[in-house]
Amino acid sequence: MSSIVNENRTPYASMVPPLESGDILDAGEYWRRCSAMPEKVKAERINRKVYLMSPLRAVHHGNPHALLAGWLIHYCMHHPTLRVSDSATIQLNLDNDPQPDLCVIREGGQTHFNDGYIVGPPEMIVEIAGSSASYDFGEKRYVYEQAGVGEYLVFETIEGRIAWWRHDNGRYVDISPSDGIYRSVLFPRLWLDADALRAADTLKLIRALERGMAR
Repeated sequence: MSSIVNENRTPYASMVPPLESGDILDAGEYWRRCSAMPEKVKAERINRKVYLMSPLRAVHHGNPHALLAGWLIHYCMHHPTLRVSDSATIQLNLDNDPQPDLCVIREGGQTHFNDGYIVGPPEMIVEIAGSSASYDFGEKRYVYEQAGVGEYLVFETIEGRIAWWRHDNGRYVDISPSDGIYRSVLFPRLWLDADALRAADTLKLIRALERGMAR
């Protein structure tokens, strides 16, 4: 006697699979699974591949993250059309939904909002990296370059490496420091004191920024 299996009756059919690091998902499936995950789970999708966020140390990530957030907020306070967003998911394009540490968007600029999410390439993205081998320097850099993110700043905290690129004719070009100061091209008078950032010297960092803004 043969038996017939009715797959529609399986209790698993209605379950939404959880997000797992390494999943390769299109945008629709990624967001379907995201909506079913607990709110505290942090994830991003780069070139369709899912990355779940690991626990972060204050010394190597949390503290420099707050320092750079304060630096950007101090600058944007004087530029009413600019907004700083912290750890927000960006619907960058069909294959990428990054969750950068910080980003700057301009009202009427390259982005818009969809259900509260940023859509499109921000004017600036900032990432704090744990090592020079991090994909922030490789795969993410390429993704942001191709998407048209205006400027991209990475601070690698363990070795103290700072990399800052600007978008120019479809590709990223290095922004090099002069006398220890990095100067944005897209944002007039946005100055970054490299030694102050490496030393976590908030006062020196903000004073250098204010010197730039006074020019």
